Amino acid sequence: MVGGMNRTRQGIGRVALISALAASLLSAVGCGRGGAGESPTRSLYRRNCAACHGPDGAGAQVGALTVPSLKQGRALEYTDQQLFEQIFHGRGGMPPFKYTLTDEQMRALARFVREDIQGRR
Repeated sequence: MVGGMNRTRQGIGRVALISALAASLLSAVGCGRGGAGESPTRSLYRRNCAACHGPDGAGAQVGALTVPSLKQGRALEYTDQQLFEQIFHGRGGMPPFKYTLTDEQMRALARFVREDIQGRR
């Protein structure tokens, strides 16, 4: 029985290793999206925001949640600090990113939303 248990643990370890390698590879290539010329902040947006807000920030319906547009409405009134705080804390169905992104990454996302998505300077 002990030999069988070791093989099971080895099998689980291999699956975990293969899964981790696959995740790293997919992350590195961006799951086939994006390109070599994609900016790091655009890539950060694509990986963390686009699934809900859409690739262009237009918003979307995600299950029962209506995700607001970043191109119109209240989002246009937000300062960089307010955008940062929304990303940091989350709210209204949006998860907080303070546990997964650095302050620098969240500030870059706020600028990206304001400049690239909203076209404001």
